[in-house]
Amino acid sequence: MRFIKGRAFAAALASVLAAGTLLAAAPAQAASASCTAPFYKGTGYRTCTTGSIPANSARYINISVTACKGSPWRVWDTGTGVTIASGVGNGQNTVITRKVTGLYGNYKGKLTDACWQDKIILTS
Repeated sequence: MRFIKGRAFAAALASVLAAGTLLAAAPAQAASASCTAPFYKGTGYRTCTTGSIPANSARYINISVTACKGSPWRVWDTGTGVTIASGVGNGQNTVITRKVTGLYGNYKGKLTDACWQDKIILTS
């Protein structure tokens, strides 16, 4: 009976250790925030603003923008209000990508005068 209990304990311990190894090896989930300019703009400019995301542990965020020619966009630090990246769309379904490094805060992106279905995506 003692041998069976010892084997059962060893098997249980091995499965717990294996589960712990799997959990430790799982990659961290990346944060993401995005917005797409709406079809209907109402009065004024057609805009959209992403939710807020933190910089990742490597201190960067990736920015991806698809916007019609001349559509302005920007990304800023929500704590300080400092713009960390900005530009205008290239049109023709061209995707603009940037990686901004050396970051410590939380960030939002905005299309400030967009065409229908222009999009901005932030990932960390």
